[in-house]
Amino acid sequence: MNENNLLYRIFLNACVSVTIGLIVVLLEYTALGESTIQANILWYILASGTVVGLVYEGLFSELLPLSGNHLRRHVLWRNRFICALVNAVIVAVLGKVMLGTGSSLIFLLLLSVLLCLAAIIVIGIASDIRYRHAVSEMNRRLKQLNSLTGDNDVTGEE
Repeated sequence: MNENNLLYRIFLNACVSVTIGLIVVLLEYTALGESTIQANILWYILASGTVVGLVYEGLFSELLPLSGNHLRRHVLWRNRFICALVNAVIVAVLGKVMLGTGSSLIFLLLLSVLLCLAAIIVIGIASDIRYRHAVSEMNRRLKQLNSLTGDNDVTGEE
């Protein structure tokens, strides 16, 4: 992920929020027994995903950074969990506004929190695996480089 590109981070956050919003709305409509989704609900999900992406980036780029070499791993996990909870609350409140009075805020909140926490855990584990693989690859290349420079070492004795 290119963390230096602000538009990319906002786009990624908006895509995740829209996906979670669609899943939550589909589950809510299934629980209510609705058979069709109105088109304006889909536009609300897209708009709210964009809003959530902007809020997410605004809050967590400087206030609680979610990545960086200067942060310890437990701080990153804590910040990611805080971010997931804030994101879930925003998604649940926007979902309640979109769906109206027939939907339960508690149901939306629980579902959003569970989905956001599951996403953070899966993404965190995948990023840890990727990090370990990168470190092992770097070590392999360093060993290879050391063996190459060791073979060509000239001591000057002939």
